[in-house]
Amino acid sequence: MGIQPRRTLLLVLLAACVGALFPAALPAAAQSSTSTGSVGGGPADLVVLHTNDVHGQVLARPATWLRDVDPLPDSGGLPRLAARLVGLVREIEESGAAVVLCDGGDWFQGTPEGQVDDGRAFLEAFAAVGHDAVVPGNHEFDHGVDVFLEHLRAIEMPAVLANVRMPDGSPLPGTVEHVVVERAGLRIALVGLLTTGTPAITHASTKALVWEDPAEALARVRRDLGDDVDLVLPVTHMGVEDERALARAHPDLPLVGGGHSHTFLRKGVREGRTLVVQAGAKASVIGRVDVWLDEDGGVEGLRASHVELYREPGPASRNERVDSLCRALVERAAGRMDEVVGVLGGPLDVTRRELVNSSAGNLITDAMRERTGADVAIHNRGGIRTSLPAGPVTRRDLFMVLPFSNHVETVTLEGSAVIELFRRSVESDRRSGLEFSGVTLEVDASGPQPRLLRVLRPDGQAIGADDAIRLTTNSYLAAGGDGWDVLAAAQAREIDSVLLRDLLEDAMAGGALTPATDTRYEVFR
Repeated sequence: MGIQPRRTLLLVLLAACVGALFPAALPAAAQSSTSTGSVGGGPADLVVLHTNDVHGQVLARPATWLRDVDPLPDSGGLPRLAARLVGLVREIEESGAAVVLCDGGDWFQGTPEGQVDDGRAFLEAFAAVGHDAVVPGNHEFDHGVDVFLEHLRAIEMPAVLANVRMPDGSPLPGTVEHVVVERAGLRIALVGLLTTGTPAITHASTKALVWEDPAEALARVRRDLGDDVDLVLPVTHMGVEDERALARAHPDLPLVGGGHSHTFLRKGVREGRTLVVQAGAKASVIGRVDVWLDEDGGVEGLRASHVELYREPGPASRNERVDSLCRALVERAAGRMDEVVGVLGGPLDVTRRELVNSSAGNLITDAMRERTGADVAIHNRGGIRTSLPAGPVTRRDLFMVLPFSNHVETVTLEGSAVIELFRRSVESDRRSGLEFSGVTLEVDASGPQPRLLRVLRPDGQAIGADDAIRLTTNSYLAAGGDGWDVLAAAQAREIDSVLLRDLLEDAMAGGALTPATDTRYEVFR
């Protein structure tokens, strides 16, 4: 069909705007629960399929997000996702439409299978899915920049990354700023963008890389592309709010494919004329955006939806290479991981609420303080990834709670630094607050913003500014992760190589372990 590039782009924008206002029924092949968009009759001309934040999820997992369903079905996992994609692509192409497949980052970190060979074995399986473009996420750097670059050298992946460069200004080896695919008569540029918050939340070696503002990087790439493409699609790992900000900075974009915040945008979300989409996390769903073009290349409609993964596709739709590689991964990880290592006498819960401690946070920080004899222990809430019910616990369970390979480090700080550390945790709008042991925080919550009053020792005495405090934490925070530079700057440092999940396993060796459920805040309202 003949394409008029600028007219096509404007019509896509209008369709994104109209599409958020007028719901319509989904094609049966999508097996989707929700949609947004105004569509014409017949199948779409172009379908964008997207995934994000797979986090090493090989195995299907219970769909705990469903309510009033008994028994719960299981959902997702990379083999099922890959098989469903085989069937989806076949159905879409048989209907006469073209397909673009992209991924929004965080590929391997988060499961035992994803940790085999520091993630490389999982990446081999992930690469076999067949994406047109994949953007690295922050967790790709968790083992260091050099390890990630070795992965990219070993495994051929269509990795796109426009706003991160090597210290000498060259692209990261194994990445390009964008790829251009030709589909449905359109030249489509897929541009990779990664959150500039990455150096604060992953391996310290990322601080040596050159980080460019994503909106500025996208503007630069678009200038370079000029009229050579008909459509620009950012493939991003930035989080939904930053992806909406990107849309505000580039208000003519029709679509942003996102990741990082694990958001289930089942209908997408409209920011001005731009539709922002994400597909949750853990290979639970496949995102789908249907685009309808008129015979002149203009856009008649655009609709976002999610394809659920509750059923196992049949033999005709299997991706045999993904299946084979994932079976090998499970075999390598299963023997040790499925061994029962202890019993929980009460549930291990996580929380993201302010001024409340979780039983998981209490158990972890209590175990850290007991091992080291420190005055205080802290752990970032964002590093505690899942809850566990009371009952038998396997190594796999502990891995799911603490998937990151962090060990224990103890530093000595002045009391003033410890007070300031807790002040920032209580009073600032941080992405991940702190769990802690060994102190009680007095907090004034009577105003619009909580205010730290005092940090109390177990004997009720307040920590003084000149006190010497031994504080134990995980190696991620000790290196300044989540922006805790005060910990990275500490001089007196004791390193214990025990991994935190192994520390919990050791704590369970003495019999049933019941986590403390007390809150360690004294709140005045």
